[in-house]
Amino acid sequence: MWNIQIVKVLGVLLLHVALVTPGTQVCYDSNENAYSIITCGAPGKNGTNGIDGKRGEKGETGPAGPQGFPGLQGPAGLAGPPGPRGEQGPSGAKGERGDSANSALEDLKKKILDLDTQIKSALDSQNKGLPKGRRAIAGDKVYVTSGAVATYDEAITICKTAGGQLAVPLNSAENNAILALRNKYALNAVLGMNDKQTQGIFQYLINMIISYQNWDYGEPNNHRGMNEDCVEILSSGKWNDYPCEMPKVVICEF
Repeated sequence: MWNIQIVKVLGVLLLHVALVTPGTQVCYDSNENAYSIITCGAPGKNGTNGIDGKRGEKGETGPAGPQGFPGLQGPAGLAGPPGPRGEQGPSGAKGERGDSANSALEDLKKKILDLDTQIKSALDSQNKGLPKGRRAIAGDKVYVTSGAVATYDEAITICKTAGGQLAVPLNSAENNAILALRNKYALNAVLGMNDKQTQGIFQYLINMIISYQNWDYGEPNNHRGMNEDCVEILSSGKWNDYPCEMPKVVICEF
């Protein structure tokens, strides 16, 4: 009993000391049935950050967002292989029976005679009193002249009016046929070609560069600076460039 009283007294004294002494704390230990005095120091510093924890599990997929604007059209892809060949269509209606070979030949002869008459009439109307028309044949071409003389542009009109065109030799055989008609007269004959579009580059009336050529030595040359855009055939069969305004014998081809 006496011991308990002593302990209580000591407890009160310690409590008093703790209250009057800064930085102290009184604690009661029930196991020891006693009080303890703890001296409190200054607050400690913050500790360092701990290591990162483990990565959590993947969350659920959220709802789909609104549709974006369409992108630019990409380049065209490569062409695919050709498709299979289709089935053959039905046969067409049977045509009319054609003329026999003899009949077609007679028609051709008649057309040539008619053209000969037309060219004579057209040329004679341009040049009254000139010799009658003459003709020469090379391959599938017929060359006709009455000896009429005209400038280059006039010659084109004359032959066109007659249903043909100004003579143009495409090979040596045609050149020789034209030469045979030219040599019946004292003047050179005009040919259906020129270099009006591009100097030095002679073309047919259909604006195609000439393929066959038979120029005389040193020709074409724009002699003495003259503007020689047209072509004539000489007595030798060779060609020469000359001014288109000079009149020459007109020979038309059909």
